[in-house]
Amino acid sequence: MTIGRKVASLPRRGEAGPGPAAGQPVPRARVPAWRRARDYAAELLFVLPVALVIGILIVVPTASAVAHSFTNWDPGYASPFVGLQNYTKLATSPIFHTILANEFYLLLGLPLWVGLPLLLAFLMYDRVPLAGTLRTIFFFPATASPALIGILFTIILGPQGPVNTALHAFGWNSPPDWLVSAGWVKPVLICVLAWATVGTGIMIFSAGLTAIPPELFEIAHIDGVGWWGRLRNVALPSLRRIIELWTVILVITVFVAMFPWVYTLTLGGPGYSSTTIDYDIYQNALTNGYFGIAAAEMVYMLILISLVLLTGWLLFSRAGRSEAGDG
Repeated sequence: MTIGRKVASLPRRGEAGPGPAAGQPVPRARVPAWRRARDYAAELLFVLPVALVIGILIVVPTASAVAHSFTNWDPGYASPFVGLQNYTKLATSPIFHTILANEFYLLLGLPLWVGLPLLLAFLMYDRVPLAGTLRTIFFFPATASPALIGILFTIILGPQGPVNTALHAFGWNSPPDWLVSAGWVKPVLICVLAWATVGTGIMIFSAGLTAIPPELFEIAHIDGVGWWGRLRNVALPSLRRIIELWTVILVITVFVAMFPWVYTLTLGGPGYSSTTIDYDIYQNALTNGYFGIAAAEMVYMLILISLVLLTGWLLFSRAGRSEAGDG
C-alpha cells in the first residue's frame, strides 16, 4: 500500500509536478565552481583580442600623452618636467580661447545633423517611392574620404565656383568668399558636415524605424494621427536611444575628427576663426614642435568631451524621466 500510494502521488506523463508555493522563488540549479570558471575563461577569450587592440592603440598612447603633458616633451631628447606649465599656457592663451569658442559654435550644428537625417529617414519609411535608391544616393558621401569631399567643396565654394556663379546669375553681385570670410567659415563647416553625415544618419535611423512594431503606426493612423503626430508620438520615443547614440558620435566627431575638413577647406583660417582642437594639436606638434603643449591640449580635449557627453546624458536622462512621469 505504501508503494502504491507513492506511485499514485507521482505526476503522470504530461503533467507538471508540484511547483513551489505561491510567493516562493523558484530554486535555481547550482552551477559547479569549475564550470563557472570555464565559462568565464571562454568569454575572456572572445573579449581579450578587442581589449588588447584598445589597450595598444588607445589606452597606452593616451597614458603616454598624459604623462608627457607635464614635461617639455622633445621626442628622442631630454624632456624636463615642467609641472602644470603647459596647462597654464593654454588656459591663459587667447588663441586657445578662440579655438574653444569655435568648438562650441560647431556644436550648434547638432540639431541639424541629428534632425535632418531623422526627418529624411522617416519620410522614406513612410512609403516614399524609390526609398532604397534615395538612401543609396544620400549615403554616397559617406563612402568618400573627408579629404576628397573637402577638396570638392573647395572648388564648389571658391570665388569662381558654381555657388557664386549661381548667385551672380540671381543678381547677387558680391557674394561672400565662403572659405575666407570669418563670419561665414564656421556655418559653411556646419553645412558641409551635415551633407557628409546625413547618409550615415539616415541608415542608422532607418534601421531603428524598421525595429518599431508597424502596429503602432497603424493604430496611430486609424486614430486620425497625422504624419507629424506619428513622428512625434511614435517614432521619436521609440528612437530615443538611437538618437542619443548618433548625438554622441557627432559630438566626438566635432572634437576629434574635424582635422580633414579644416585642413582641406580653411587651414584653420582666416586667422584662427575655424581652427579646431585636433587641428591645433597637429599644428603644435608636427608644425611648431611644441609636443608638450600638444599633449596638454589633448588632455583638455578629453576633459571637454567627457563634460559635454556627461551634460548630454543628464539632459537625456531628465527628459526620459519626465516622459515616464507623464506616461
